[in-house]
Amino acid sequence: MRDIKLIFVLLFISSCCWAQLDSAQVKSASPRTLKKLGKNAFQQNDPEMAIYCLESYLKTAPNDAKTSYLLAQSYWQIRDYDRAQVQFLKAYKANPPEMSHALYYHALMQKSNGLYDSAKLNFQKFKKEYKGDDKLLKKQASKEISFCDSVQTLVKNELKIVIEHLDTTINKVNTEAAPASLDENTLIFTSLRTDKKEFILEDDTARPIQRKLYVAQRENEIWTFKGEFGSKLNAAQVNTGNACFSNDRKRLYFTRCKPNFKGDMVCAIYVSEKKDGEWQEPVKLPKQVNNPKYTSTMPTVALDPIKGNDVIYFVSDNKEGRGGLDIWYTVYDKKKGIYKDPKNAGNKVNTTQNEITPFFDQETRSLYFSSDGLGGLGGYDVFKAMGDGRKWLNTENAGQPINTGADDMYYTISPNREEGFLVSNRKGGNALKNSTCCDDIYRYKYTQYIKIDLSGNVNELIDPRLTIKEADLEIYIKDKKTGEKFLVKTLQTDADGNYRTSLEAGQDYALVIKKKDYLGSGVEVSTKTITISQVIIKNLSLSKEPKDPIRIPNIQYEFDKSVILESSKIAIDTTVFILMEANPEIIVEIQSHTDSKGSESYNIKLSQSRAESVVNYLVSKGIGSSRLKAKGYGESKPLAPNDKPDGSDNPDGRALNRRTDFKIIGKLDVEVINAVETD
Repeated sequence: MRDIKLIFVLLFISSCCWAQLDSAQVKSASPRTLKKLGKNAFQQNDPEMAIYCLESYLKTAPNDAKTSYLLAQSYWQIRDYDRAQVQFLKAYKANPPEMSHALYYHALMQKSNGLYDSAKLNFQKFKKEYKGDDKLLKKQASKEISFCDSVQTLVKNELKIVIEHLDTTINKVNTEAAPASLDENTLIFTSLRTDKKEFILEDDTARPIQRKLYVAQRENEIWTFKGEFGSKLNAAQVNTGNACFSNDRKRLYFTRCKPNFKGDMVCAIYVSEKKDGEWQEPVKLPKQVNNPKYTSTMPTVALDPIKGNDVIYFVSDNKEGRGGLDIWYTVYDKKKGIYKDPKNAGNKVNTTQNEITPFFDQETRSLYFSSDGLGGLGGYDVFKAMGDGRKWLNTENAGQPINTGADDMYYTISPNREEGFLVSNRKGGNALKNSTCCDDIYRYKYTQYIKIDLSGNVNELIDPRLTIKEADLEIYIKDKKTGEKFLVKTLQTDADGNYRTSLEAGQDYALVIKKKDYLGSGVEVSTKTITISQVIIKNLSLSKEPKDPIRIPNIQYEFDKSVILESSKIAIDTTVFILMEANPEIIVEIQSHTDSKGSESYNIKLSQSRAESVVNYLVSKGIGSSRLKAKGYGESKPLAPNDKPDGSDNPDGRALNRRTDFKIIGKLDVEVINAVETD
């Protein structure tokens, strides 16, 4: 497992620092002194000094397994996967019974280097040999074996994407991070700017250089550096970064990080409002978000599509999480002007290891993030989960070439949807100490982006010539396997009853149209089979809300019983069920009636049981019980005489009276919202 301090070294401060040692001092130091210096440097998050000393020491004691293991970890800290792979194996071979855990990390480095078959064999060997107490490590080895198998599928299904390394005016010798699009041609990012060919430790108070927010512009399809971003955002003596924008681009959330009294790097989230074209003095989010005991960093903003509130996802090492770094979220209630208590995003997203760099895509209601606990090609991989808050569909790997054997993070999507950015230490970036040392910003672009527009008209069902203006259209993404759906966006029809919006390829959508005093209606639209850009036309109709009961046709029960016949369930599915799905706020009374055969009390009891059977069936289909009332009226409300004028039986009249109706009797005083919990 990666130590959490290592994650902060990689992501919140720079990758490492060059140890300022006199080579003559090292050469003259005794082996014992070199070993001690190296161990101390490692404990102080100074991997370069540790490597310098431990390499020299091991020349005199090549079979020291524990020190070889420490050197391997130091190589891993600077993300030198090649040397770490070799050194973990040396540590294992020097003392297999005591160092079997080194075999696990050797296999992990093989995975980062793309040697998946060899990694699988060594994970299996580790499981057989390991006798230590770390049950989590053994459990993770089982997962890694499965991950090595799944990699083959990811490799075969490579996406049609071109990856471009941004030029050296943006990517310098130290770590670049957190690309965020202000618009299609403006990129905000985080960097430690220096032209010196050395790594800088950002929390070294002797150095004035700090991580800051910078801006780049696209001119003639070339992205170039343009300087610092905002006059009030970067601050002295702190590391500033991880910027993200609200949906309307009026609020900027970002982090400021500095060492606490223990020397640990701790970050807090700030927000700046844009007024008169300028970003204002940042305000630190309250303590329930920025708990001083923990770090809060890497924010991304989602928009609550109903209430219009900001939902801020962020990363924290809060001990109430699942382990390591977890993704959390808080809701900003704009009416009350308060941030809700943060909640963990749940076990569909978070693992016992580390989840970082979240990005929320409003168009697909999806959270992109990086994890080293969900498996993949190696290191951190980018994953996608559709949903909100703590309610997510199963996560999926973003695949190649977004992911590699290295650490792939900070995945974002640009406003034009055809491209985006990510951060990676993959081979091909700026390299100093080794080919995978340093995080750089990359641009990706789809070679064949499918643009889909959706448009249509809304009219009255009875008279289609009458269009309906200011009708509310809700667009959901639906998972057909689970039946779950997530609200993506809302819009209104114009003065002529027309609407227009965009959809994404490869999705199943549900459209719901509604307006006051009308019954809502819905239709499904799938873009899964669409392979070229096109416009989809969907015209919709609304009917006035009825005041009287509506009969459910062809509903029958077993004779003299309340059990619904299978054939009658179709009638329920195509009437009251579809109506309640399209109108999630209405409350319906299920009314059951009988003819006059039998006693009045018996008929009341029978009709009540039959109404309850319909209610139970609707509840089993997912309709909330609070929206349903069962009422048996017995023979009290006939539509026709049960007997003819001469006193003989009237079978036609009795058939009309044996019926089941539904009537809208009220509406819930709630608003439709996705699974983001606001209370």
